[in-house]
Parts: sequence; structure tokens; C-alpha cells
Amino acid sequence: MALDSGKLTLPTSVATAIINKAKDTSTIATLSPSTPQIFANADNLVFNGNSEAEVVEEGATKSSYEQDVTTLTAKRFKVQTTTRVTNELQWADEDNQLEIIKAIQEDQAAAMGRALDYVIYHAVSPKTGDVLTGYDKLSEKAVQVTSGEDDISNLDALVDAVNDVYDINGIALSKTWASVLRKLRVPATGMRFYPEIPMNLQVGTLDGITAATSGTVNGRKAKEATNVLAFLGDFNLIKWGMVRDLTAELIPYGDPDQTGVDLKAHNQVAYRTEAVYAYTVLDANGFAVLKSPAAAEGE
Repeated sequence: MALDSGKLTLPTSVATAIINKAKDTSTIATLSPSTPQIFANADNLVFNGNSEAEVVEEGATKSSYEQDVTTLTAKRFKVQTTTRVTNELQWADEDNQLEIIKAIQEDQAAAMGRALDYVIYHAVSPKTGDVLTGYDKLSEKAVQVTSGEDDISNLDALVDAVNDVYDINGIALSKTWASVLRKLRVPATGMRFYPEIPMNLQVGTLDGITAATSGTVNGRKAKEATNVLAFLGDFNLIKWGMVRDLTAELIPYGDPDQTGVDLKAHNQVAYRTEAVYAYTVLDANGFAVLKSPAAAEGE
């Protein structure tokens, strides 16, 4: 029997309404420049220069010092995100189709960036919130600082924990603590103590150093609360990059994410983005992490 195409109504256009919620971003990508990575196990030779000039008296013997060189291997992890949409999208006219596909890919790329923070800071998979095995947590390896009632003193305590050892070049703030700092007022005048923190909390600098704010800092999607408020230190100590750049593909059939729901049977298609990261934290002591007392007591 021939198909009666008169009974089919195909949409000639799709009206797309894309809701742009406030997206968490990667603070590490903001504060630490990426470096090229290779797929082989890459070793980082860490040179800690500790030489000092010696004043030698006439006729005196010159001395030397021993230079230690340590080796750290970059850790790799693969990330992916798969988005299912109705296959009616494929019927839409080209302009509308590109609009929503672009939105999907931008959403997935942002998710890839957030994964970098979740793995390095908390060793957590952001989609499930589960802790990953075999990965160190910077939130545990960094110098620990417990927050008190005075948040100006808390910031000073972070600086004291790192200062005189490494140069401080960045601070990553949780949105919770950024909001607290924004509300601080000078008692005598009522002026805000940190006027550089805007209403959207996306601060670019704080007290003279580069800053970034994100829900990744406290691990919003982690199943177990980290109670992390901020990381401060030398973000050049985090060496990271993509082993394989972002790749995107259209999956028209099958069950790509093993949910038991076949794409074809439910008139769906899937868009998948993948990437492979490699990273090394050269010295966790170059960072201080501020935590609320609840987290500190539980460790």
C-alpha cells in the first residue's frame, strides 16, 4: 500500500525560545592558561629554584647547593555530554535548526569547562555527583583554612596561608562567599568594602588580584557537600589542556547513553560532545582553601 503523504503534516518552521539561565563557568580555565597536551603519559619535571647568592670573602672556599628535581605525571580524563531532542528538529528550516543546535553545543561546551573544575577541585563527576576514584582533591591537598565570623579576616587568613611561599595570582570564589563579601560595609561610612563585586557576583578582580566566581568552587552538584568557600594561590601551578579537542556528532538511532530508550523508537536524535583533558597540580601547597567549620570538623 502506498504511503498517503497527505495525512502527514511537517512543520515548516520551529519557534525556538532558549532560556539562558546563569551558567557556572570554569574558574580554572579563567585563572590558569591552558597548555598543549599529548595523549602519551606526559611527565612534568618540577624545578624548584632555591639558590641564593653567596658573599665570598677573599681566599674563602666557594660552596654550592643541591637542586632537587621531582617528576609529576599528568592525569587524563575523558568527558562527554549527550543531549536528546525530538527528530522534528531535523525537519525544521535551516535557520531555526542552526539556532537550537548552536544553543545545544554552547551548553555542552560550558559543561565540559565546568567538568575541569569538578575533577581538579573535588574529584567529582558533575553529572552524577559521585566521587571519582584515583584522583586527588585540591580541596583536601591545599593548605586548609577554617572560616571564622569575620570574613575580612578570613580573606587575610587565606593570604597568610600562601604568602611568602608562592606568588598569589588568583582567587576562585564560590557564589555563596562572593555574595557575603559583596554585602560587607565599612562601619563608619556604609560604603561597600569590596565594591568590585557586582550584583551578578561575576567579579573580575578582588583586592588587586584576578578573581573568578562559580558554583564549581563549592561543588554545587556534588552529592556530599564540600563546604568550600574559596581557593586562593598561584594558579600557574595548575597545568592543564586538551589531549583531544572538543568533537561533536549527531547520533540518529540506537541507545547512546544506555538509558533503555531507543532514539528511533521515540522519534529522537542525540547530539554528543566529547573531549579528553590532561592536568597536573605541581604543588598543592601553593593553594589555600577556605572551608566553613562544618566541613573542617568532618575531616
